Amino acid sequence: MAQDATHPRTPTMTADGRRAVVAAGIGWGLDGLTWTMYSFALTAVIPVLGLTKGEAGWVTALSVAASAVGGVVCGYLADRLGRVRVLTWVIVGYSVLTALTATAQDLPQFLLWRVLEGFAFGGEWAVGAALVAEYASPARRGRVLAFVQSCYAIGWAISTASYLVVFSLLPPESAWRVLFLVGLVPALAAFWVRRSTRDRVDVGEVRDRVPPSRAVLFRPPVLRTTIFATVLGIGIQGIYYSVFVFLPLFLSTERGLSVTGTAAYTWMVILGSFVGYLASGYLHDGLGRRPAFAVLFVGSVGSIALFVFTPIAQPAVGALVSFVLGFFASGQAGGMGAYLSELFPTAVRASGQGLAYNVGRGLAGFGPLVVGLAGQRIGLGVAVFWVGVGGATLGCLALLALPETRNRDILDDVPEDAVASRGAVTETR
Repeated sequence: MAQDATHPRTPTMTADGRRAVVAAGIGWGLDGLTWTMYSFALTAVIPVLGLTKGEAGWVTALSVAASAVGGVVCGYLADRLGRVRVLTWVIVGYSVLTALTATAQDLPQFLLWRVLEGFAFGGEWAVGAALVAEYASPARRGRVLAFVQSCYAIGWAISTASYLVVFSLLPPESAWRVLFLVGLVPALAAFWVRRSTRDRVDVGEVRDRVPPSRAVLFRPPVLRTTIFATVLGIGIQGIYYSVFVFLPLFLSTERGLSVTGTAAYTWMVILGSFVGYLASGYLHDGLGRRPAFAVLFVGSVGSIALFVFTPIAQPAVGALVSFVLGFFASGQAGGMGAYLSELFPTAVRASGQGLAYNVGRGLAGFGPLVVGLAGQRIGLGVAVFWVGVGGATLGCLALLALPETRNRDILDDVPEDAVASRGAVTETR
Protein backbone atom coordinates (compact mmCIF):
# COMPACT_ATOMS: atom_id res chain seq x y z
CA MET A 1 0.00 0.00 0.00
CA ALA A 2 1.07 3.57 -0.51
CA GLN A 3 2.43 5.45 2.44
CA ASP A 4 3.63 8.99 2.97
CA ALA A 5 6.43 10.31 5.10
CA THR A 6 4.09 10.84 8.09
CA HIS A 7 3.33 7.14 8.51
CA PRO A 8 3.91 6.12 12.17
CA ARG A 9 6.64 3.71 11.18
CA THR A 10 8.58 6.35 9.25
CA PRO A 11 9.22 9.27 11.66
CA THR A 12 12.00 11.80 11.29
CA MET A 13 15.61 10.81 10.82
CA THR A 14 17.34 9.33 13.87
CA ALA A 15 20.94 8.54 14.75
CA ASP A 16 20.37 4.83 14.08
CA GLY A 17 19.01 5.59 10.64
CA ARG A 18 21.98 7.79 9.82
CA ARG A 19 24.39 5.11 11.00
CA ALA A 20 22.65 2.56 8.78
CA VAL A 21 23.17 4.85 5.76
CA VAL A 22 26.81 5.47 6.72
CA ALA A 23 27.47 1.75 7.26
CA ALA A 24 25.97 0.73 3.93
CA GLY A 25 27.68 3.66 2.21
CA ILE A 26 31.05 2.65 3.65
CA GLY A 27 30.48 -0.93 2.57
CA TRP A 28 29.49 0.01 -0.97
CA GLY A 29 32.22 2.63 -1.28
CA LEU A 30 34.90 0.18 -0.18
CA ASP A 31 33.33 -2.35 -2.52
CA GLY A 32 33.91 0.17 -5.31
CA LEU A 33 37.48 0.72 -4.17
CA THR A 34 38.44 -2.96 -4.24
CA TRP A 35 36.51 -3.89 -7.40
CA THR A 36 37.61 -1.02 -9.65
CA MET A 37 41.23 -1.70 -8.78
CA TYR A 38 40.91 -4.69 -11.07
CA SER A 39 40.24 -2.63 -14.20
CA PHE A 40 43.26 -0.41 -13.52
CA ALA A 41 45.56 -3.31 -12.64
CA LEU A 42 44.44 -5.16 -15.77
CA THR A 43 46.54 -2.87 -17.96
CA ALA A 44 49.66 -4.31 -16.28
CA VAL A 45 48.40 -7.79 -15.39
CA ILE A 46 47.78 -8.71 -19.04
CA PRO A 47 51.43 -8.34 -20.15
CA VAL A 48 53.00 -9.44 -16.84
CA LEU A 49 51.03 -12.69 -16.55
CA GLY A 50 50.84 -13.14 -20.32
CA LEU A 51 47.03 -12.97 -20.59
CA THR A 52 45.06 -12.32 -23.73
CA LYS A 53 42.07 -9.96 -23.77
CA GLY A 54 39.86 -13.02 -24.06
CA GLU A 55 41.40 -14.60 -20.93
CA ALA A 56 40.99 -11.30 -19.10
CA GLY A 57 37.34 -11.38 -20.13
CA TRP A 58 36.98 -14.91 -18.73
CA VAL A 59 38.50 -13.86 -15.41
CA THR A 60 36.00 -11.00 -15.21
CA ALA A 61 33.07 -13.18 -16.23
CA LEU A 62 33.86 -15.97 -13.74
CA SER A 63 34.49 -13.58 -10.85
CA VAL A 64 31.22 -11.80 -11.54
CA ALA A 65 29.47 -15.18 -11.81
CA ALA A 66 30.93 -16.04 -8.39
CA SER A 67 29.44 -12.81 -7.07
CA ALA A 68 26.04 -14.16 -8.09
CA VAL A 69 26.53 -17.17 -5.82
CA GLY A 70 27.87 -14.96 -3.04
CA GLY A 71 24.94 -12.59 -3.31
CA VAL A 72 22.37 -15.37 -3.03
CA VAL A 73 24.15 -17.02 -0.10
CA CYS A 74 24.78 -13.79 1.80
CA GLY A 75 21.27 -12.53 1.16
CA TYR A 76 19.84 -15.71 2.64
CA LEU A 77 22.15 -15.45 5.65
CA ALA A 78 21.12 -11.80 6.17
CA ASP A 79 17.46 -12.87 6.32
CA ARG A 80 18.33 -15.48 8.95
CA LEU A 81 21.14 -13.86 10.97
CA GLY A 82 20.67 -10.12 10.50
CA ARG A 83 21.79 -7.46 8.02
CA VAL A 84 24.61 -5.87 10.01
CA ARG A 85 26.31 -9.11 11.01
CA VAL A 86 26.55 -10.38 7.43
CA LEU A 87 27.55 -6.93 6.14
CA THR A 88 30.56 -7.03 8.47
CA TRP A 89 31.61 -10.45 7.23
CA VAL A 90 31.53 -9.52 3.56
CA ILE A 91 33.56 -6.32 4.06
CA VAL A 92 36.33 -8.31 5.72
CA GLY A 93 36.09 -11.01 3.06
CA TYR A 94 36.45 -8.90 -0.06
CA SER A 95 39.19 -6.78 1.52
CA VAL A 96 41.43 -9.72 2.42
CA LEU A 97 40.83 -11.52 -0.88
CA THR A 98 41.61 -8.40 -2.91
CA ALA A 99 44.95 -8.14 -1.13
CA LEU A 100 45.69 -11.82 -1.78
CA THR A 101 45.30 -11.16 -5.52
CA ALA A 102 48.66 -9.39 -5.29
CA THR A 103 50.34 -12.75 -4.72
CA ALA A 104 49.23 -14.29 -8.05
CA GLN A 105 52.04 -15.65 -10.22
CA ASP A 106 50.04 -17.04 -13.15
CA LEU A 107 46.55 -17.19 -14.64
CA PRO A 108 45.17 -20.00 -12.39
CA GLN A 109 46.24 -18.19 -9.19
CA PHE A 110 44.93 -14.86 -10.44
CA LEU A 111 41.63 -16.47 -11.38
CA LEU A 112 41.33 -18.19 -7.98
CA TRP A 113 41.65 -14.99 -5.94
CA ARG A 114 39.37 -13.02 -8.27
CA VAL A 115 36.66 -15.67 -8.07
CA LEU A 116 36.82 -15.83 -4.27
CA GLU A 117 36.84 -12.03 -4.05
CA GLY A 118 33.83 -11.99 -6.35
CA PHE A 119 31.94 -14.30 -3.98
CA ALA A 120 32.46 -11.90 -1.06
CA PHE A 121 31.86 -8.86 -3.25
CA GLY A 122 28.46 -10.22 -4.27
CA GLY A 123 27.09 -10.20 -0.76
CA GLU A 124 27.60 -6.55 0.12
CA TRP A 125 25.08 -4.78 -2.06
CA ALA A 126 21.97 -6.81 -1.28
CA VAL A 127 22.62 -6.82 2.48
CA GLY A 128 23.40 -3.10 2.71
CA ALA A 129 20.47 -2.15 0.48
CA ALA A 130 18.02 -4.17 2.58
CA LEU A 131 19.35 -2.55 5.78
CA VAL A 132 18.92 1.01 4.50
CA ALA A 133 15.62 0.39 2.68
CA GLU A 134 14.01 -0.71 5.94
CA TYR A 135 15.00 2.58 7.57
CA ALA A 136 14.17 4.88 4.63
CA SER A 137 10.77 6.53 4.28
CA PRO A 138 8.81 5.53 1.14
CA ALA A 139 8.71 9.08 -0.22
CA ARG A 140 12.50 9.42 -0.13
CA ARG A 141 13.67 5.84 -0.51
CA GLY A 142 14.89 6.38 -4.06
CA ARG A 143 17.24 9.22 -3.19
CA VAL A 144 18.45 7.63 0.06
CA LEU A 145 19.41 4.38 -1.71
CA ALA A 146 20.87 6.35 -4.61
CA PHE A 147 23.02 8.27 -2.11
CA VAL A 148 24.34 4.95 -0.78
CA GLN A 149 24.97 3.84 -4.38
CA SER A 150 26.89 7.06 -5.07
CA CYS A 151 29.46 5.99 -2.48
CA TYR A 152 30.66 3.47 -5.04
CA ALA A 153 31.92 6.42 -7.11
CA ILE A 154 33.84 7.67 -4.06
CA GLY A 155 35.55 4.30 -3.71
CA TRP A 156 36.26 4.36 -7.42
CA ALA A 157 37.83 7.81 -7.05
CA ILE A 158 40.12 6.52 -4.30
CA SER A 159 41.20 3.56 -6.43
CA THR A 160 41.87 5.96 -9.35
CA ALA A 161 44.04 8.13 -7.13
CA SER A 162 45.85 5.02 -5.89
CA TYR A 163 46.41 3.90 -9.48
CA LEU A 164 47.80 7.29 -10.45
CA VAL A 165 50.21 7.40 -7.50
CA VAL A 166 51.33 3.77 -7.52
CA PHE A 167 51.77 3.45 -11.29
CA SER A 168 53.62 6.76 -11.43
CA LEU A 169 56.12 5.72 -8.74
CA LEU A 170 56.63 2.03 -9.55
CA PRO A 171 57.15 -0.02 -12.72
CA PRO A 172 53.95 -1.71 -13.97
CA GLU A 173 55.19 -5.24 -13.23
CA SER A 174 55.20 -4.48 -9.48
CA ALA A 175 52.74 -1.56 -9.30
CA TRP A 176 49.66 -3.74 -9.86
CA ARG A 177 50.57 -5.91 -6.88
CA VAL A 178 50.93 -2.88 -4.61
CA LEU A 179 47.59 -1.59 -5.88
CA PHE A 180 45.82 -4.78 -4.83
CA LEU A 181 47.50 -4.67 -1.41
CA VAL A 182 45.77 -1.33 -0.80
CA GLY A 183 42.55 -3.36 -0.79
CA LEU A 184 43.38 -4.67 2.67
CA VAL A 185 42.72 -1.27 4.28
CA PRO A 186 38.89 -1.48 4.07
CA ALA A 187 38.82 -4.41 6.48
CA LEU A 188 39.35 -1.93 9.31
CA ALA A 189 35.98 -0.30 8.55
CA ALA A 190 34.19 -3.55 9.31
CA PHE A 191 34.83 -3.16 13.02
CA TRP A 192 33.13 0.25 13.10
CA VAL A 193 30.15 -1.12 11.18
CA ARG A 194 29.72 -4.02 13.60
CA ARG A 195 30.00 -1.90 16.75
CA SER A 196 27.88 1.10 15.75
CA THR A 197 25.06 -0.14 13.51
CA ARG A 198 21.87 -2.01 14.35
CA ASP A 199 19.19 -3.71 12.26
CA ARG A 200 15.81 -2.04 12.11
CA VAL A 201 13.91 -5.31 11.60
CA ASP A 202 14.37 -8.10 14.13
CA VAL A 203 14.91 -10.95 11.68
CA GLY A 204 14.57 -13.44 14.52
CA GLU A 205 10.98 -12.34 15.17
CA VAL A 206 10.18 -12.35 11.46
CA ARG A 207 11.83 -15.75 11.00
CA ASP A 208 9.74 -17.29 13.79
CA ARG A 209 6.50 -16.21 12.09
CA VAL A 210 7.48 -16.35 8.43
CA PRO A 211 10.45 -18.69 7.89
CA PRO A 212 12.74 -17.19 5.20
CA SER A 213 12.57 -20.03 2.67
CA ARG A 214 14.27 -19.33 -0.63
CA ALA A 215 11.59 -21.53 -2.22
CA VAL A 216 9.16 -18.61 -1.84
CA LEU A 217 11.12 -16.78 -4.53
CA PHE A 218 10.29 -19.55 -7.01
CA ARG A 219 6.57 -19.86 -6.29
CA PRO A 220 3.67 -17.72 -7.49
CA PRO A 221 3.08 -14.84 -7.08
CA VAL A 222 6.72 -13.99 -6.20
CA LEU A 223 8.14 -16.12 -9.05
CA ARG A 224 7.18 -13.57 -11.71
CA THR A 225 8.91 -10.83 -9.74
CA THR A 226 12.03 -12.97 -9.27
CA ILE A 227 12.33 -13.70 -12.99
CA PHE A 228 11.85 -10.20 -14.31
CA ALA A 229 13.79 -8.50 -11.52
CA THR A 230 16.70 -10.74 -12.49
CA VAL A 231 16.31 -9.80 -16.16
CA LEU A 232 16.35 -6.15 -15.10
CA GLY A 233 19.56 -6.84 -13.17
CA ILE A 234 21.12 -8.42 -16.26
CA GLY A 235 20.30 -5.36 -18.35
CA ILE A 236 21.49 -2.77 -15.84
CA GLN A 237 24.72 -4.51 -14.99
CA GLY A 238 25.37 -5.61 -18.53
CA ILE A 239 25.61 -1.91 -19.36
CA TYR A 240 27.65 -1.04 -16.28
CA TYR A 241 30.30 -3.76 -16.38
CA SER A 242 30.76 -3.76 -20.14
CA VAL A 243 31.48 -0.02 -20.04
CA PHE A 244 33.66 0.27 -16.96
CA VAL A 245 35.69 -2.95 -16.78
CA PHE A 246 37.53 -2.10 -19.99
CA LEU A 247 37.50 1.69 -19.64
CA PRO A 248 41.19 2.12 -18.67
CA LEU A 249 42.25 -0.43 -21.30
CA PHE A 250 40.16 1.36 -23.97
CA LEU A 251 41.66 4.73 -23.08
CA SER A 252 45.24 3.44 -23.04
CA THR A 253 45.13 1.21 -26.13
CA GLU A 254 42.52 2.66 -28.51
CA ARG A 255 42.92 6.29 -27.45
CA GLY A 256 46.67 6.07 -26.75
CA LEU A 257 46.50 7.87 -23.41
CA SER A 258 49.25 7.74 -20.79
CA VAL A 259 48.72 6.80 -17.14
CA THR A 260 48.07 10.46 -16.35
CA GLY A 261 45.70 10.89 -19.30
CA THR A 262 43.79 7.71 -18.48
CA ALA A 263 43.40 8.83 -14.87
CA ALA A 264 42.28 12.33 -15.94
CA TYR A 265 39.47 11.06 -18.17
CA THR A 266 38.52 8.47 -15.57
CA TRP A 267 38.16 11.26 -13.00
CA MET A 268 35.57 12.91 -15.23
CA VAL A 269 33.71 9.62 -15.62
CA ILE A 270 33.74 9.22 -11.83
CA LEU A 271 32.44 12.75 -11.30
CA GLY A 272 29.67 12.07 -13.78
CA SER A 273 28.91 8.79 -12.01
CA PHE A 274 28.61 10.46 -8.61
CA VAL A 275 26.26 13.14 -9.96
CA GLY A 276 24.35 10.54 -11.97
CA TYR A 277 23.73 8.36 -8.93
CA LEU A 278 22.41 11.28 -6.88
CA ALA A 279 20.27 12.64 -9.72
CA SER A 280 18.76 9.22 -10.37
CA GLY A 281 17.40 9.11 -6.82
CA TYR A 282 15.45 12.32 -7.32
CA LEU A 283 14.31 11.11 -10.72
CA HIS A 284 12.99 7.86 -9.22
CA ASP A 285 11.19 9.62 -6.38
CA GLY A 286 9.75 12.21 -8.76
CA LEU A 287 8.76 10.18 -11.83
CA GLY A 288 8.44 6.68 -10.41
CA ARG A 289 10.67 3.65 -10.81
CA ARG A 290 9.71 2.51 -14.30
CA PRO A 291 9.77 5.89 -16.09
CA ALA A 292 13.07 6.81 -14.44
CA PHE A 293 14.74 3.58 -15.54
CA ALA A 294 13.46 4.03 -19.10
CA VAL A 295 14.86 7.57 -19.36
CA LEU A 296 18.23 6.48 -17.99
CA PHE A 297 18.46 3.44 -20.30
CA VAL A 298 18.00 5.63 -23.36
CA GLY A 299 20.56 8.08 -22.03
CA SER A 300 23.03 5.25 -21.41
CA VAL A 301 22.94 4.05 -25.00
CA GLY A 302 23.35 7.60 -26.28
CA SER A 303 26.26 8.34 -23.94
CA ILE A 304 28.11 5.13 -24.85
CA ALA A 305 27.78 5.97 -28.54
CA LEU A 306 29.02 9.49 -27.87
CA PHE A 307 32.04 8.22 -25.95
CA VAL A 308 32.99 5.45 -28.36
CA PHE A 309 32.46 7.25 -31.67
CA THR A 310 33.51 10.80 -30.73
CA PRO A 311 37.23 11.67 -30.92
CA ILE A 312 38.33 12.82 -27.46
CA ALA A 313 41.77 14.14 -28.29
CA GLN A 314 40.66 17.66 -27.34
CA PRO A 315 40.64 17.80 -23.51
CA ALA A 316 37.49 19.93 -23.28
CA VAL A 317 35.49 17.59 -25.51
CA GLY A 318 36.90 14.49 -23.87
CA ALA A 319 36.08 15.76 -20.38
CA LEU A 320 32.46 16.54 -21.29
CA VAL A 321 31.90 13.24 -23.08
CA SER A 322 33.45 11.32 -20.18
CA PHE A 323 31.20 13.12 -17.67
CA VAL A 324 28.07 12.31 -19.70
CA LEU A 325 29.11 8.65 -19.96
CA GLY A 326 29.57 8.40 -16.20
CA PHE A 327 26.29 10.21 -15.51
CA PHE A 328 24.10 7.84 -17.51
CA ALA A 329 26.00 4.53 -17.37
CA SER A 330 26.14 4.76 -13.56
CA GLY A 331 22.89 6.66 -13.04
CA GLN A 332 20.88 3.90 -14.71
CA ALA A 333 21.93 1.62 -11.83
CA GLY A 334 21.04 4.11 -9.10
CA GLY A 335 17.45 2.96 -8.62
CA MET A 336 18.17 -0.73 -8.12
CA GLY A 337 18.35 -0.59 -4.32
CA ALA A 338 15.00 1.10 -3.86
CA TYR A 339 13.16 -0.85 -6.57
CA LEU A 340 14.30 -4.34 -5.55
CA SER A 341 13.63 -3.66 -1.86
CA GLU A 342 10.05 -2.70 -2.77
CA LEU A 343 9.48 -5.75 -4.96
CA PHE A 344 10.25 -8.47 -2.37
CA PRO A 345 8.56 -9.22 1.01
CA THR A 346 10.52 -8.62 4.22
CA ALA A 347 11.08 -12.28 5.16
CA VAL A 348 13.01 -12.86 1.91
CA ARG A 349 13.98 -9.28 1.04
CA ALA A 350 17.76 -9.70 1.23
CA SER A 351 17.49 -13.13 -0.41
CA GLY A 352 15.36 -11.76 -3.24
CA GLN A 353 17.57 -8.73 -3.75
CA GLY A 354 20.68 -10.87 -3.56
CA LEU A 355 19.32 -13.30 -6.13
CA ALA A 356 17.94 -10.74 -8.60
CA TYR A 357 20.89 -8.37 -8.37
CA ASN A 358 23.68 -10.94 -8.25
CA VAL A 359 22.35 -13.60 -10.61
CA GLY A 360 21.68 -10.67 -12.91
CA ARG A 361 25.24 -9.53 -12.32
CA GLY A 362 26.59 -13.06 -12.83
CA LEU A 363 24.93 -13.37 -16.22
CA ALA A 364 25.80 -9.78 -17.07
CA GLY A 365 29.41 -10.68 -16.33
CA PHE A 366 29.48 -12.40 -19.69
CA GLY A 367 29.04 -8.96 -21.23
CA PRO A 368 32.70 -8.12 -20.54
CA LEU A 369 33.59 -11.57 -21.88
CA VAL A 370 31.79 -10.76 -25.12
CA VAL A 371 33.51 -7.37 -25.19
CA GLY A 372 36.92 -8.99 -24.61
CA LEU A 373 36.44 -11.62 -27.31
CA ALA A 374 34.70 -9.39 -29.85
CA GLY A 375 37.06 -6.52 -29.09
CA GLN A 376 39.90 -8.48 -30.66
CA ARG A 377 38.05 -8.36 -34.00
CA ILE A 378 35.94 -5.20 -34.08
CA GLY A 379 37.63 -3.09 -31.40
CA LEU A 380 36.79 -2.59 -27.74
CA GLY A 381 34.71 0.53 -28.28
CA VAL A 382 32.35 -0.98 -30.85
CA ALA A 383 31.96 -4.13 -28.77
CA VAL A 384 31.10 -2.09 -25.66
CA PHE A 385 28.46 -0.15 -27.60
CA TRP A 386 26.59 -3.22 -28.84
CA VAL A 387 26.65 -4.94 -25.46
CA GLY A 388 25.29 -1.69 -23.97
CA VAL A 389 22.44 -1.69 -26.50
CA GLY A 390 21.63 -5.28 -25.56
CA GLY A 391 21.59 -4.45 -21.85
CA ALA A 392 19.27 -1.47 -22.30
CA THR A 393 16.90 -3.57 -24.42
CA LEU A 394 16.69 -6.29 -21.77
CA GLY A 395 16.11 -3.70 -19.06
CA CYS A 396 13.23 -2.09 -20.93
CA LEU A 397 11.59 -5.47 -21.58
CA ALA A 398 11.78 -6.32 -17.86
CA LEU A 399 10.15 -3.02 -16.92
CA LEU A 400 7.11 -3.92 -19.02
CA ALA A 401 6.51 -6.96 -16.79
CA LEU A 402 7.24 -5.39 -13.38
CA PRO A 403 4.90 -3.16 -11.32
CA GLU A 404 5.38 0.46 -10.27
CA THR A 405 6.34 0.54 -6.57
CA ARG A 406 7.01 4.19 -5.72
CA ASN A 407 5.85 5.04 -2.14
CA ARG A 408 5.26 1.39 -1.23
CA ASP A 409 5.34 0.51 2.48
CA ILE A 410 7.86 -2.34 2.63
CA LEU A 411 7.22 -3.07 6.33
CA ASP A 412 3.47 -3.63 6.06
CA ASP A 413 4.07 -7.40 6.32
CA VAL A 414 6.12 -7.13 9.54
CA PRO A 415 4.56 -7.39 13.05
CA GLU A 416 4.88 -4.14 15.03
CA ASP A 417 6.96 -5.77 17.75
CA ALA A 418 9.53 -6.91 15.18
CA VAL A 419 10.21 -3.36 13.97
CA ALA A 420 12.57 -1.23 16.04
CA SER A 421 11.07 2.07 17.20
CA ARG A 422 14.32 3.88 16.51
CA GLY A 423 12.93 5.70 13.49
CA ALA A 424 13.63 5.89 9.81
CA VAL A 425 15.79 7.85 7.45
CA THR A 426 13.69 10.40 5.60
CA GLU A 427 16.37 12.41 3.84
CA THR A 428 20.09 12.81 3.29
CA ARG A 429 21.80 16.18 3.22
